[in-house]
Amino acid sequence: MTTYKGIDISNWQGSVNFSEVKNSGVEIVYIEATEGNFYTDPYLQEFYDGASNNGLLIGFYHFFSPSVSASEQARYFTNAISGMTSDCRLVLDLEESGGYGAAELSSIANEFLEEVEANSGLKVALYTYASFANNNIEPGYGLDKYPLWIAEYGTSYPESNSIWGSSYAGWQYSDTGYTPGVNGNTDLDTFNSEILLDSKVTISGSRKQESENGAIKYYVVQAGNTLSGIAAKFGTTVQALSKLNNITNPNLIYVGQVLKIYGDNKVQRGNNNFSITYVVQSGDTLSGIATRFGTTVQELTQLNDISNPNLIYVGEVLKLPVSNSVKSGASSKQYQTTYVVQSGDTLSGIAARFGTTVQYLARINGIVNPNLIYVGQILKIRASGVSAQRGNSTTTYVVKSGDTLSGIATRFGTTVSNLVALNDISNPNLIYAGQVLKV
Repeated sequence: MTTYKGIDISNWQGSVNFSEVKNSGVEIVYIEATEGNFYTDPYLQEFYDGASNNGLLIGFYHFFSPSVSASEQARYFTNAISGMTSDCRLVLDLEESGGYGAAELSSIANEFLEEVEANSGLKVALYTYASFANNNIEPGYGLDKYPLWIAEYGTSYPESNSIWGSSYAGWQYSDTGYTPGVNGNTDLDTFNSEILLDSKVTISGSRKQESENGAIKYYVVQAGNTLSGIAAKFGTTVQALSKLNNITNPNLIYVGQVLKIYGDNKVQRGNNNFSITYVVQSGDTLSGIATRFGTTVQELTQLNDISNPNLIYVGEVLKLPVSNSVKSGASSKQYQTTYVVQSGDTLSGIAARFGTTVQYLARINGIVNPNLIYVGQILKIRASGVSAQRGNSTTTYVVKSGDTLSGIATRFGTTVSNLVALNDISNPNLIYAGQVLKV
């Protein structure tokens, strides 16, 4: 059977040189399109044009949010890619259970795939990772009708499962690969002809304009904040923030909650080398932050789409540029846990707390000097056993002093067991101030 060399990409890679990608021997590029019913990847249009102009075979995937209606997500996905042409099956990226049992999740996933086929007229496939396939979905609900794209690393062959056995249309065999033209680590895939459509197909509808969305910013909710106040601060609306962040009650936001915010302008191109983020603290200035992290105000304004360098806000999450020599280029699948540095923290203490090493944290966060971390800095920390493809479709919450997991569960209307599973927590009694939880 013919095999094809492939990669899959999302906004985590930043701008990509597709000519170099093509020249490296890559034949198939899968592009993240959407997540849930509230997030369209800001690089979707740029990636599509770049891959198309260089003659690469293109596919699109959707990261599934179990908390959102499957049919609504199917419509959102196909609408985002309307007017575009695909060479490959449209893919459901399934790797969060959302508290559902295997039978119910399998049924919901099948509903999504059926809806996408009906809405787009294109064939579909399912992506997941080996342990999820064996523990969170099961036969008898129609998923066997669709080809499998499986993720498993460090093996010579993917693990067999109860639905597809040992067969697959695609195998993501590394999340730390190198591809010329792509910044940092790249997901590496091998595909066979089953992943391809019978012919190139254009999804019905009009192509979306890039300016409909814009750059994504992040903001950590502070004491006294309201959604209307945050909307006014960033020049957007309560309705837009609610939709983007999947907020059902606009009057109910929490200190420590991380909100996504669309910027006014298009995503900045060609200046997206970052692997460190920083939460603006009281008294901070952009020039002070630039000096602290060895960069310039101009670079920070370009990277964060800031129109007024004198106007930054406490709680705003800034991306900080680092050199390619230390950039991790990590995809979000590697870093489902994050931690906000607190006063008195050391990198060695954080490493011990999360069962990892100083060297590993320094490498994945692009830290040149392990003795130099700052209050408000957001560190990526690998969650064991997690292989998520993109981002976080849930709300996030920064643990405060005095918090308990049961208290957080009550506040957000969920359960301790759901939080434990969602955040890969081994000891429910052991959470830390500054830890960022998905809720």
